Amino acid sequence: MPLSIRIISSPDGESIAQWNQAFPEEGGDIGRAFGATLQLSDASREISGTHAIVRKTSRGYQIADNSTNGLFINGSDVPLGNGNQSTLSDGDVLDIGRYRLLVSCFVPDQAKAQSGSENLVASPFGDDPFSNEITPFIQDVPEVSDQPDFTISTLDVVDDDPFLHTDTIKQTQQTYLDLEFQTDDEDPLKDSDLHASFPLREVAATQPTTNNDINTVAQSTAFAMVERQSQEQRLQERTDKALEMALTRLFSDISPKTMESMFDDLSGSGFWSRKPKYWDMYKRYFTRQVENRDWQVKFQAYFRDAMRLQRNLEGEK
Repeated sequence: MPLSIRIISSPDGESIAQWNQAFPEEGGDIGRAFGATLQLSDASREISGTHAIVRKTSRGYQIADNSTNGLFINGSDVPLGNGNQSTLSDGDVLDIGRYRLLVSCFVPDQAKAQSGSENLVASPFGDDPFSNEITPFIQDVPEVSDQPDFTISTLDVVDDDPFLHTDTIKQTQQTYLDLEFQTDDEDPLKDSDLHASFPLREVAATQPTTNNDINTVAQSTAFAMVERQSQEQRLQERTDKALEMALTRLFSDISPKTMESMFDDLSGSGFWSRKPKYWDMYKRYFTRQVENRDWQVKFQAYFRDAMRLQRNLEGEK
């Protein structure tokens, strides 16, 4: 199912034939007119006959505004505008009239799966990722002879090689190197002032930390902790308020009065019609809502709206 649009909020008194509508691969249209891919009943005629058009392009799904009263995306106060279009993403919320729609679009990758028979032939363990690996080419390494090469120093030179025992001489010199001065006459630096060559900032760096510095650091840490606790408290209050607002809207949608009017519209009101069995209808309706996760989706949308409203109110203060 590449694209589906779910109704998460509807005006009171309007009958909803289908809450979730799957769109064709090439797209479709949304509006009040009969025959629209997603038909929205609207007695107030706020919704146009073809309110929005959805088309699939190389960049994904695009939605175009074809309405008179405007198409609003993701809670924006400014409509998209007649003739303008925008890219649809998974999770976008569309406001059309007094309807609120949730977009769910997922285009799976077009990948070709290998047949099971080929995998079994290639490897006894099924799909072996290393079954088709190319055997690396190993170049023969020439053998190295253990005998040393003949050089000029070993054949033609009669005298001793002055560089033959260089390492031994260096080690001997390092062994007998004495870094201690035996007498005062041998010390060339005894009369020099060594302390004058050191920078003063190194001396200042060794000074102990004063009480004022400690108090400043403690005050900064305490202020940061108080500020963080204040932010957490404001976030908790905002979340609690948003949860309360979302639950209030959800309870309003499933209230007995709303359910009764919806069931009356679905059952019809004729002279010979029998009295609706509300309990049986509610049980079937409840089962369908739980399976389709409609209430969960509604609650999430209501909660996001409440959080956005709380942030806007805090920004105005």
